[in-house]
Amino acid sequence: MNNMPNSNTTVQTDEEIINHEQFEDMRDLLEEDFADLIQVYLADSRQRISTLRVAQQEQDNTNGFEIAHALKGASANLGATQVMTLSSQLQERCREQLISEQADLIENIAIALQRAEQEINQRLGQ
Repeated sequence: MNNMPNSNTTVQTDEEIINHEQFEDMRDLLEEDFADLIQVYLADSRQRISTLRVAQQEQDNTNGFEIAHALKGASANLGATQVMTLSSQLQERCREQLISEQADLIENIAIALQRAEQEINQRLGQ
């Protein structure tokens, strides 16, 4: 693994934004509750990104790690591939005590979440 703090901070455009199979499996499983799950995921994720920004400014690697881990897990459940990948990268940077250098990575997570929201809305016909 490359230990340079900002080595993987660009949002990968060749990587899928939403994993189709995972997304549809979750939609089939939850049926009418799926739209509610999406709204909760998006609201929680936005809040987590705001909290990550504060953790980064305060150099709080422990909190940053926990938030990145939660964001990664929630994104994995929905198939939000880019958010999951970038959150995993941030989690590793926090483990390495490098959150103070991760402002760009956090912003890329925010961008990936916006892209995921756009794709989700397209899939849901909104």
